[in-house]
Amino acid sequence: MQSETPVNSPSLIHNGVLCHAPEARVAVTDRAIRWGQGVFETLAAYDGRPFLTESHLKRLRQAAGMLDLHCPCDTILIEAMDLVLQSSGLDVAGRSRLRITLTSPTESQSNPPSGPPESWFIEASPLPNHPERAAVITIPFVRNDRSALTGLKTINYGENVIALKLAAEAGADEALFGNTRDLLCEGTWSNIFVYHEGTYLTPPLSSGCLPGVTRALVLDLCRDLGITVREVDFPMRRLAEIEGAFLTSSLREIQVISSLDGRPLNDPPGVALIRDAYRTQVERYCHGSST
Repeated sequence: MQSETPVNSPSLIHNGVLCHAPEARVAVTDRAIRWGQGVFETLAAYDGRPFLTESHLKRLRQAAGMLDLHCPCDTILIEAMDLVLQSSGLDVAGRSRLRITLTSPTESQSNPPSGPPESWFIEASPLPNHPERAAVITIPFVRNDRSALTGLKTINYGENVIALKLAAEAGADEALFGNTRDLLCEGTWSNIFVYHEGTYLTPPLSSGCLPGVTRALVLDLCRDLGITVREVDFPMRRLAEIEGAFLTSSLREIQVISSLDGRPLNDPPGVALIRDAYRTQVERYCHGSST
């Protein structure tokens, strides 16, 4: 890995080279710009240690394969994440954000020209501030659960931008999508767990939701805690009946929903235990053993 940027300057890794962020370029011929042919992953880092790295890189590699994108090996990506955290001075921050993006240049843009087309970026930044509790709304748009992109974390985020604009205009923090069958799917940047009739429910992957890394961890933690969670379809119309809910994502961690479409919700039972178990996993993974 090459270093060309002074420590603490705004920086990112572009194709293995540390550079000033304004110097990084994607050509207009890149298929990410022309056709949206790109994928990404967002990780949280704690004191400079990325969390659940293996799961994120596995999902990145699967998405890259579906879109015929070149993805560097895990060792290269892990070294690059460490370097960009250090160069940005975020290796000692309590929590920070990492984003890995793969785009799709033409052969003529390849470096070296005879090798596979390669265009990848890793950025590090302070973790965005998320409130402990989120006001959430439902929106009239739907996720296409039969799309060729279902389950892939692609850069095609236009509909999320519109959804978040609607949420902001309504004074909310997040928006929920149903799918083409009017079943609960996910948030714009999150998965959802609802508490209904004494049980936690979360949409199955067949709903079209992203297979969230944090979602998967929370499912495991609930089983370890003896908290029943069912992966089942849940009609959007029945959201008016839920007693509580929380969102999950790498950056939100576990975020209780305070209100849904203006209706106040209670903190669901056991959510404090789930959050504590999550933080224990962070401590073990980032500051001790990863078992």
